[in-house]
Amino acid sequence: MRKKAFALTFILTVLISAIPGAFIVKLAQANPYMYHEFVSPPAGSTPLVISVAAPKNIAIYNVNDIALTFNISTQGTSMNYLLGAYYKADWMSDNVTVYKQNTYSPEFPEFWEYSETLRNIPDGGHSIVITAWGGGFYAEGLTAYNFDMTTISVINFTIDATPPKVSILSPENKTYDLSDVPLDFNVSESSSIIRYSIDGQDNSTLNGNTTLTGLPIGRHSLTVYAWDSAGNLGVSETVVFNVAKPEPELLPTATVALASAGVAMVVAAGLLVYFKKRKRGLAAV
Repeated sequence: MRKKAFALTFILTVLISAIPGAFIVKLAQANPYMYHEFVSPPAGSTPLVISVAAPKNIAIYNVNDIALTFNISTQGTSMNYLLGAYYKADWMSDNVTVYKQNTYSPEFPEFWEYSETLRNIPDGGHSIVITAWGGGFYAEGLTAYNFDMTTISVINFTIDATPPKVSILSPENKTYDLSDVPLDFNVSESSSIIRYSIDGQDNSTLNGNTTLTGLPIGRHSLTVYAWDSAGNLGVSETVVFNVAKPEPELLPTATVALASAGVAMVVAAGLLVYFKKRKRGLAAV
């Protein structure tokens, strides 16, 4: 009832300031308060409360369209009233008015809710500042005291709708003669999860560059996956490579030649000894 009485008083005050002459006297007689003063909010006065349901503060979203949902409450006290509300997003050039009280209406809402979808928000860190303004009223004797109050709520969040870029440096599309092949890769941004799949098998988690060990001989395929903190998935190109059986190692030509020369020298020395012994035997006869 006090809120309705104040609303009526507020309307009458506006009308009084706009209507001259004898009408002022009649309206003043109908007004239950003879005096009106604007003062600072008294001790214990309760400001308007802004409650934001979305977006969540300090949240990360992987889409460019998100909901903006909030409500404004006078907390059920007859001393407060809502006059207007607007929000300002950092990627927008102007304020967006979402509520404006009709000062000629005898009803002032105690609870008001707003919701819309904000579209095409660019990637990056963002803030939305919601402002609600109104006032309060109390009376002492024949004097009505009015005061202004403003409440501000700031929501910070991040839009990250771009998946990370993943590139494989090793292995390459070629043949390896070892069963242990290094796996080296790059990810364009910090990632919460990195996994790889070889030959279509289940993913294995990576903490960084590693070595693929014990690969069987044959053809292999490798893909690396990375998830960023917003949940975006980046996928590398699929690299195809081969592991072949190592060829037997051939002795260098110089080594073979030296070995052959050594054998020849040994054979020659043996023959020389043989003939010397034979010659001595014949001489003794």
